[in-house]
Amino acid sequence: MNELTFDTLTGLGLLLTLIGAWITAHAVILKQTDAIAIGIPRIAWNTDAENLTLPAVQNLIASSRAARRGLVLIAVGTGLQLLPVATRLGPPFMDWIAKALT
Repeated sequence: MNELTFDTLTGLGLLLTLIGAWITAHAVILKQTDAIAIGIPRIAWNTDAENLTLPAVQNLIASSRAARRGLVLIAVGTGLQLLPVATRLGPPFMDWIAKALT
């Protein structure tokens, strides 16, 4: 295999990692209302502000924030690794990425 093939495979792998991180982020990141719906017992407070103080809800929100931070770092790191490869491969690779993302 030549250098172009290696760069292409590396770029494709990094792109798949970036897409996977994005999909995972959407699966694990919760909104406060979702955390309340999942984390409250059947008998709970009447308002969202009171429900947000429940330990189970707080745990879900903290986990979601940690997942968001971790996945953002993965996505940024993958993007930084992909940038030199995409630049070296030139416009055809960039056009292919643009078509794949639209």
